[in-house]
Amino acid sequence: MPTLEPVSEQEFKLALRRLAAAVNIVSTLEDERPAGLIATAVCSVSAGPPTVLVCVNRSARTHRILMESGVFCVNVLAADQMPFAREFLALDPLQRFGACRWSTLATGSPALDEAMINFDCELVETFASGTHDIIIGRVVALRRREVDNPLLYFEGDYHHLHRGEHP
Repeated sequence: MPTLEPVSEQEFKLALRRLAAAVNIVSTLEDERPAGLIATAVCSVSAGPPTVLVCVNRSARTHRILMESGVFCVNVLAADQMPFAREFLALDPLQRFGACRWSTLATGSPALDEAMINFDCELVETFASGTHDIIIGRVVALRRREVDNPLLYFEGDYHHLHRGEHP
């Protein structure tokens, strides 16, 4: 078998910019205080039982909090929440949760009231891979808002679908 040249980290990151992804806020609690981060590496794992996965960098402050709490909520953002997504990233982590209304579902993790979908999860398994952990959560509750235009991240910026336009 031929020796394959490794793909550079920079080349890989440039390629990933072309992979459109939903924008999500993964939220959890530390001593009754909310904590969270924006993640695009989120997807379904199984419908039976309902599970999702989230990839979180182990160097992120929220990673430790999520691992200790054992619960989290994946809040899928809608296109009309683009200003909030920008503000969430810019604010100090202790101020991020004052900009919108939050409530709780089954786990007690913060659930963004205006999210397209809230997947409220209990952590069931983790796998280490490179700089990140793949965190598997069993969905114990969910809530949907009747909106059909997700916020997407593509080429280093936020975008949305243009409904009705098909190739």
